Amino acid sequence: MIYGFLKIVVKVALRIFFRKVTVHKAIELPTKGPLIIVGNHPNTFMDPLILATLFKQRVGFLGNASIFVHPLVNAIFRFFRVIPVYRDKDVAPGARIDNEKTFRACYEFLEGKNSLMLFPEGTSHHELKLRKIKTGGSRIALSVEKRNNFELGVQIIPIGLYYSNPSKFRSKIYVNVGELITVKDFEESYMNDEIAGVQRLTKTIKQSLEKLTITTQDKEQEDFFIKVKRIYKEQLLKKFGGRKEEEFELTREIANAIQYFKLTLPSKYKNIKSKIDRCNQLLDEFQTSAKHTAPIQNKLKEYGILLSGTLYLIAGFPLYIYGLLQNLLPFRLPYWIAKKFTKEPEYYAPIMMSLGIFIFPLYYLISYLVLGVRVGPDPLLLSLYLASLPLSGYFVLHYYRFFQAGITFLKIHNIINPKKDLMKELEQLKISIFEELDEARTIYLKRL
Repeated sequence: MIYGFLKIVVKVALRIFFRKVTVHKAIELPTKGPLIIVGNHPNTFMDPLILATLFKQRVGFLGNASIFVHPLVNAIFRFFRVIPVYRDKDVAPGARIDNEKTFRACYEFLEGKNSLMLFPEGTSHHELKLRKIKTGGSRIALSVEKRNNFELGVQIIPIGLYYSNPSKFRSKIYVNVGELITVKDFEESYMNDEIAGVQRLTKTIKQSLEKLTITTQDKEQEDFFIKVKRIYKEQLLKKFGGRKEEEFELTREIANAIQYFKLTLPSKYKNIKSKIDRCNQLLDEFQTSAKHTAPIQNKLKEYGILLSGTLYLIAGFPLYIYGLLQNLLPFRLPYWIAKKFTKEPEYYAPIMMSLGIFIFPLYYLISYLVLGVRVGPDPLLLSLYLASLPLSGYFVLHYYRFFQAGITFLKIHNIINPKKDLMKELEQLKISIFEELDEARTIYLKRL
């Protein structure tokens, strides 16, 4: 009951924290075990929270032993069925790592027809790269099947996670569920040679996750991919009629094409890269993205946008101030705490969201009680005030982003801070880049 309630709370929190959560399923998710859920691990505690909410059944977890730091914390992790696994850093220098107890706990958990989640990369770091897949998950799956004469029916479901920005409020997540891997299919290989069987299953898991994630070869390619996506993604979406469900596949296509051209057509890659680097410099100059830089040929339309935007900013300013006063503290407090707690960006989002689950309701409740003391028990007024708190918070975010977009609009259309030469250069670069990337994409797709 408690788990079910907390699962609902986390689902609501995820929908608030992230602007969009897109889930693509190659199959319907199994509703019972024995099941092992494996995923890439770009965003620390956020990853298991997201994946656990996908499944109807209660899910257990493999977690680093380092998080078991206090009897109270340990009790909480036991309630959530977290099984500790030890790494070199989790034991004293020179001490031997002994995970036999961990493996036995996993065997018993799976033999109880449960679902176990683990992240075979072992560590969490946000990068467009699948790190080395550890063999632990495969060993658990094959060993528990061997204990049960390969009649237990363990299956592995791979899931890929991609964050548009892992530490940013109101960013996007793409979740890709892959095909089931049946562990019994590896029985013969494992019984002939246990090491070879484990390696074969680990390789299959790795290949499955690679199909479900976006990967680049190194940091240089990752940085270049981000720049290309900033310029070219919207152009690609237009070609597909603006279907947002295609966004992840198109984004992955960009990453794959970059790797292909760097290896096979280095001169073309170098030429496009120099143009894209310059285009990104200009976009930074105007503090905008490529889709917002298209010139408006109709002056009447330009003046209409300017007038309507100005009226909106004027009319909405009092509500913006109200919402800012009501929400600034609970909005900023989780971020301040996260920054104090860790310097690792991968931890910001889960810490902020986890704190926000408690801070926002508590702050709203205190505000509600304070107003009740001041104005007396007026149910209608108090109800309207309580409803206004989260609604005005959303309005503040929209208003602030609209204001930023307005400043960019004025710069781009030379109404303030005229930079006509730079704007002309940017438009010419975009046209050239689109042509070259369209050509490059066509060449890349033909080879498939």
